[in-house]
Amino acid sequence: MPFCPVCRTEYRAGVDGCVHCKQPLVPTLPESDEGKGDRLRTAVKDGTAAAILRASYADACQMIEFLQAEGVDAMVTGDPASCGKGGQCSHYFVAVLTEDVPLAGQVLKAEQKRLVDSDEECAGANLDAMVDFDAEGQKKCPACGAGFEGTPEECPDCGLFIGTAQP
Repeated sequence: MPFCPVCRTEYRAGVDGCVHCKQPLVPTLPESDEGKGDRLRTAVKDGTAAAILRASYADACQMIEFLQAEGVDAMVTGDPASCGKGGQCSHYFVAVLTEDVPLAGQVLKAEQKRLVDSDEECAGANLDAMVDFDAEGQKKCPACGAGFEGTPEECPDCGLFIGTAQP
């Protein structure tokens, strides 16, 4: 069976290209070490793989390609919470073996830093800045410093996605 070298999707014989990544299919997937790709596929099937990112299919495939170029085996898997009756999902997870989570984190952090540093408006931003939603009173946006109350999903001033408090 042929595979997409980017998202690692397996296709039926006779299919020539990935419908999502637009890449030509390959007969086998390269693995960074003996059996690692098989272990990842098994971990995804049995639910023990670590989901490190939730994104659209195109964004998840792009992240898979980036991680694999840096030597991290990763796969796209559907987010069951976003799947409709026909089985089509609107969001997907990027999954890695739990042993690869630290390396994947390092790779993604380095890419985030590169992207932030390449944007004049974001240059010098503190990538480790966080909002403490448990703190009393006003909170501060880590990007622009604007104060706000409550737990908005984005900064009311600059629009930075902040997230929400965990229940």
